[in-house]
Amino acid sequence: MMLGHRSNDAVITICQNNIAKSIEITGVNKAGEDLLGYSAADLAGKPLYQILPPRIANMLKEYVEFESDANDVGHVLGKVQSFSTVSADGKENGYRLKVVRTEATGMEISFNLVLQDKQGLRKNEALRKAIQDNFRGHEVIDADTGLPDRYSLSKDVELMGYYNNKGDLRSCFAVVQLDHYDELLSQYGRTGCHSIVKHIAVISKNTLRPDDVVGLINYKRLGILLLDTSLESARMAVNRLRWQIAANPYILPDKTNVGLSVSISFSPIGGRVNEKSVMEYCENTLEVLGAAAVNVLTEVDDAERLKADEKKA
Repeated sequence: MMLGHRSNDAVITICQNNIAKSIEITGVNKAGEDLLGYSAADLAGKPLYQILPPRIANMLKEYVEFESDANDVGHVLGKVQSFSTVSADGKENGYRLKVVRTEATGMEISFNLVLQDKQGLRKNEALRKAIQDNFRGHEVIDADTGLPDRYSLSKDVELMGYYNNKGDLRSCFAVVQLDHYDELLSQYGRTGCHSIVKHIAVISKNTLRPDDVVGLINYKRLGILLLDTSLESARMAVNRLRWQIAANPYILPDKTNVGLSVSISFSPIGGRVNEKSVMEYCENTLEVLGAAAVNVLTEVDDAERLKADEKKA
C-alpha cells in the first residue's frame, strides 16, 4: 500500500538495497508517468540516477550509506532544496518533493517519492488559499478544545460542495468517534475526555495533509474534511489515522498510558447527494453500529444515502 499521499499525486517508488549497494526504481503510478514522460515499464528496475540531474545524482553517490541505521537515500533526498528530474526528452523539470519511507525488509528499504508539479502547484495553492480564507471567515472555535465547532464544519462541507462542482475537485468527509467514551468519562471526567479528544485531534493533524480540516462535532466525535482527495485515497488516509491513534496512547500527568481506539465513518462530498447531509449520514452509520462500533472503519454507502434523501424529499 502506498502511504503518505493521495491518488492524484505523482509517485515514484524506489528501493535501496544495502547488499547490492543500489538505489533502483520499482514503480511509478499513472500520475508519475504523465509528469515524467516515462512509462512505468521504462523505469522499472532502472537506477534512480537515470532520471536525476548530475548534481543530485552525485549528492546521492557521496552521502548515501548502505548500512543499517545509516544515512539512507530518503534522508539524503529530504535535504535536497530544489529537487528536479530529467525527463525522457532530456529536459530538467523541478518539483516539490515529499519522501515517504514505506517499509524495510532485511537489507532493503523502500520509499515513495511524491512529486508535485510547481506550475500546477501554484494554481492549486491559490485555490487552497481561497478555500482556507473562506473557512476562516465563518469559523467558530470551541472553547474547551480549541477546534472548529460543528457549525464551522457543516459550513466547510457546504463550501467544498460548491468548490467541488465549480473547480472539478473531489473531497471527502469523515467522522472519528472515540470508542468506549462512557468508560473514559467515568474514569477521567469531562475535562479528561476533552484532553483525550484534543490528543486525537493533534494526531489527526500530524497524520493528514496540512490543508485538511479537523473540527469538533460533539463530546466524543471529531469531523475531518479531506480536501482534494478521491474516496479510495480517503479510505487509505483515515485507515492510517485509525492505526496512528491506536499506536499513540494518551499520557496522563502521572505518566500512565491510556490506550485509545476510534471508529471512523467516511463519505464523498457532493455528486448526487446533498452535501448538507454528509455529516449526518456518517454519524448515523456509527449510530447504527452501536456497541459494535469499536475500532471500525466504514464507508457510507452511496445507494443508502440516496434512499435517505428520497425519503426526505
